[in-house]
Amino acid sequence: MAMVPTECRMPPLYPELERLQPSLLLLATFVGNGELSQNASLIRRNLVRLVDKAVYEYSLAREAVIDQIEESQRSYEELVAGRIIYMFGFTDHMENCLNAMRRALDLLQHLRSDPSAPSQDRIKRRLIEAHAGSLIDVRNTFEHVGSAINNNEFGEGQMVVLSYSDDQTGVCIGKHSLSFNSIATILRGIHEEAKRLLQEPHDANAPNKGSNRPPESSGPEEPGEPGRGAG
Repeated sequence: MAMVPTECRMPPLYPELERLQPSLLLLATFVGNGELSQNASLIRRNLVRLVDKAVYEYSLAREAVIDQIEESQRSYEELVAGRIIYMFGFTDHMENCLNAMRRALDLLQHLRSDPSAPSQDRIKRRLIEAHAGSLIDVRNTFEHVGSAINNNEFGEGQMVVLSYSDDQTGVCIGKHSLSFNSIATILRGIHEEAKRLLQEPHDANAPNKGSNRPPESSGPEEPGEPGRGAG
């Protein structure tokens, strides 16, 4: 475990991925559900909140890495007075981030069968799915770590706590790992889909309005399901 990182390889995502809840509040106040069904509107509300939460927690985890690097560069006199371990916070924020991401993916899957919602970008969806398997593995391991321990799923020297990987390119727990690039790819994808939910149903010129299309098939199950479970 790289408890003291020497570099931060986490792509910055804010303000690129702006907060969406202010736009949702405006829509709820002046437009309401628009063309969305009641169920789709409720899913949108939770999806937007979870996407904002995931980006926020990711940014805090990234700050913890940067703070840890800067802390290790303090003068000798400052270091002997006491060390600050920011990486404890990194683990907490990253767990929150991955949990919110997993729940957001589940909401997007439920939304596909609602004909009132705009069609999801299939190319973007496939890109997300290509990275989602590792996310589900990592999330389910730390979410159900007690069961994993009792089932002897951790090998010698493997981390039993979500940790900054030794190569500093992602996180790991047990035999599973997830790169920061994969996390960023998924976050950009679900943010884009959530943002479209705040635009297309209320745009009279939108080319693929949800009410004009048949329900979309849910298609193949998300990577890792069944077997990994939603947790």
